[in-house]
Amino acid sequence: MTTATLDEDTLLSLAFSLRANPGAYAVLLGAGVSAPSGILTAWGVVTDLISRVAVLVGEDEPEDPAAWYEARFGEEARYENLLEKLAPSQLERQRLLREYFEPADPDDETEARKPTLAHRSIAKLVKAGSLRVLVTLNFDRLLEQAIRDEGIEPTIVASAGDVAGLAPLHTLECCIVHLHGDYLNPSSMLNTTAELDVYEPEMLELLRCILRDYGLIIAGWSATYDPALVSAIKANYPSRYTMMWVEPGFQSTLAAEFRQLMNGYLVPLDADTAFGRISDSLAALTNRAARHPLTVSAAAETAKRELSGRWVAIRLHDTLSREFDRLRRVPELNLGSNPTEAEDGYLAMVGRLEEACRVPAALVSTLAYWGSDDTDGWWIEELDRFSHQPRASGLVKLLRMNHIAGSILFYAAGIAAVASRRYPLLRRLLSREVPSGHRDEDELLARIFGTDRALENASPRLYQFLRPVLSESLSITSEALEDAWQQFEVLRNAKMVMANRGFSDALEALSDAESDLDIEHRIGAEGSGGDNLGGVQTKTLRERDERLLWIGRLGDLWNVHLYAVDRRLNERWHVPVAQRLVKELYTQGDTHPLIRAGLGPNSQELAVALRGVSSCAGDIANELTWKRLNVGGNRVGSGFLPDEIWIDTGMTAQELAAHHEANSL
Repeated sequence: MTTATLDEDTLLSLAFSLRANPGAYAVLLGAGVSAPSGILTAWGVVTDLISRVAVLVGEDEPEDPAAWYEARFGEEARYENLLEKLAPSQLERQRLLREYFEPADPDDETEARKPTLAHRSIAKLVKAGSLRVLVTLNFDRLLEQAIRDEGIEPTIVASAGDVAGLAPLHTLECCIVHLHGDYLNPSSMLNTTAELDVYEPEMLELLRCILRDYGLIIAGWSATYDPALVSAIKANYPSRYTMMWVEPGFQSTLAAEFRQLMNGYLVPLDADTAFGRISDSLAALTNRAARHPLTVSAAAETAKRELSGRWVAIRLHDTLSREFDRLRRVPELNLGSNPTEAEDGYLAMVGRLEEACRVPAALVSTLAYWGSDDTDGWWIEELDRFSHQPRASGLVKLLRMNHIAGSILFYAAGIAAVASRRYPLLRRLLSREVPSGHRDEDELLARIFGTDRALENASPRLYQFLRPVLSESLSITSEALEDAWQQFEVLRNAKMVMANRGFSDALEALSDAESDLDIEHRIGAEGSGGDNLGGVQTKTLRERDERLLWIGRLGDLWNVHLYAVDRRLNERWHVPVAQRLVKELYTQGDTHPLIRAGLGPNSQELAVALRGVSSCAGDIANELTWKRLNVGGNRVGSGFLPDEIWIDTGMTAQELAAHHEANSL
């Protein structure tokens, strides 16, 4: 028995095919699709009816209904045979089965059968124009209900008489074919062996047309009780379409052999999960006009839906755990005790590691943005595992591969937390410590996972890789993303500044310098400063700036994605995002949301730390602008010093925007 099994990317390929070729596939739905709604499968009906028979003949309800029936009546308990015995005519069978599809009390909403997630996901695919032909073996009308809820009135075919005058299938918005009939139409219901052995000519011809013209997505069907359908598929299904068979459990030998014969693929998921993912993937494709495989978009769409509490297509916790497990197994994170560079080079290894981080980063950012304290616990401890540097010999850059993955996840979470103003989560991230691998003390993750620190070269890879991932998963504007990134960066550095043992002394020294400035300012205002006051103030201003620079250097501003300007007003080179936060802190004091969330001991100290970060980043920006004038003996740009620059790229805002536009084409 083969187990040609679809992986998640191949399931996304199906969504891509549905979008590229709308209406090319039909679905074939068995009882397993309706089972989550409370409607029994054929075997469930059998065991329930046998239990009733046992009670009617004066015996207790058997623990094993099938075994009891075989012992009592000398034959195997089969759905079609049992129904034929208990209800010889089609009308009697319809009346017997009707209670399985309708609540005992029609006025009790709690007992009403409702469409499953699979039904509703299929309905969304119909509304999107991706599916038009739906073949169901079920007697219930849950599929019709789901489709009508989407504002579409389906064409229903439940008997041979309905086929007459049917318009060509490709012209219909939606056609539901009840191949085994409808429970409200007793003459159409096929239950017994004789009834299921062959279809009426009109229904058989319609089935042949569907099988010849459409690919099949099968779900909830065991293939056990439908010899006529099995024969029709064998005789008519074309090789140009791949058959997809959704089955969460172990396939029967008959079904597995039939699937193998048809070169079909097994999708080892329940119908709710499979159709939910296909619908999510298609929504991501459509909403973003993106290209296959869209793993990031689909993962984020599904995570958002599950966090909303309205839909549960997959267990998000299990998906996240599986993605982390997959990431931990990539070869670049398992290099052994004496790691060596791959044949295709170090940067190729980094590229493969980044690709493995793509979906985990999307999920973590989505959870950090829309999640809660409970869901934060699903992923935050995983960050610790990527902070450790293996105790091994070899190239340091290879030993730090863990840190590259950790930095991607850390920044994804932190930037998303800022964007959603989840400041308690941000404090938790920036305050998180792990044992240092080199000193007998704990170390902040914020320092371990500094921008591109683990990389051998100085290119801004983290930003270049993570920016499109966050754009896909968070669905916020590019301006909002840039602002959130910079806020996270200055707050990360401010946290490191305040955690440094030298911050108290630096804070005191700055306070002294600013007190001197205040005194000199008052003397000047009173008109008694004399001719030398200007020079004294200049010296004191220089001392203040030097002390701010000292404070900023307690952080880690290496290769950071920050925008700095030099407008030659109150301050020279500085970071506007940091200065904006400083102004807010001085205005709002300890009522500021950052302070209430615990991101600083008080507004004054956090403001000073941010001023130091802004000053240090400005100093770096100033050096970068001078380097632009003469690189390798050649003048760069127009030969003048710009008054604004991005620190990580050395580009002006206009140059960076043009770079992004060129890379997006």
